[in-house]
Amino acid sequence: MSSVITEIYEVFAEESAAIAFACGPGCATCCTRSVTLTTGEGRLIVDFLRETGCALPPLPRDQAPLRPASTGNGLAALCLAGQETPEEPESPWLFEPCFFLKEGLCAIYPVRPFACRSFNSTVNCGKTGMAEAPEWFLTLAIVTNQLLEDLDRGGFWGNLADVLAFLGHGRGEAVKSAARERLLPSQPLPGLLVPPEERPRINRFLATVRERTATRS
Repeated sequence: MSSVITEIYEVFAEESAAIAFACGPGCATCCTRSVTLTTGEGRLIVDFLRETGCALPPLPRDQAPLRPASTGNGLAALCLAGQETPEEPESPWLFEPCFFLKEGLCAIYPVRPFACRSFNSTVNCGKTGMAEAPEWFLTLAIVTNQLLEDLDRGGFWGNLADVLAFLGHGRGEAVKSAARERLLPSQPLPGLLVPPEERPRINRFLATVRERTATRS
């Protein structure tokens, strides 16, 4: 699975390479604790830390506000069925710096989750207070998230600290069990919500992903 995840990351980067993003080294406004990922992505991080001999930073314990109401594929399934989507908690975000941020740089940059890879802006959001990106880029990011979740069937999806704690890198079984309670099962791909004008680009992206991951596992 790890090689497929990496390939999906790369195809996404290639598809969006023409956008003139303002992001760069030291730009860490979006590097907060509000990052979600699959357990498959979490294992990439765990393996990277093990291979590089780096210790996992202490994981925060005040994670209750970060339990998501639904996964991306869960929301897509509801939308495609014409059903109402669940309300998110009033405070689903924590803006404290990510625990992997060291002097403005990401300590796990090669294996950073897809959520981090899609936090991009064509303007300096540290100055403007908000991020901007083309509409098709946002659609591409949503579709990519759905693919990664579908790939992780049988796994879980949630906040970065909770995923890592669940994978056994917390402080014992009690922490692992508490983290599991805040995770949601990864859901299969129910379909894609893509505007007609963006379908050619998304279809090209999907075709490239299929071609490049066909022989990987």
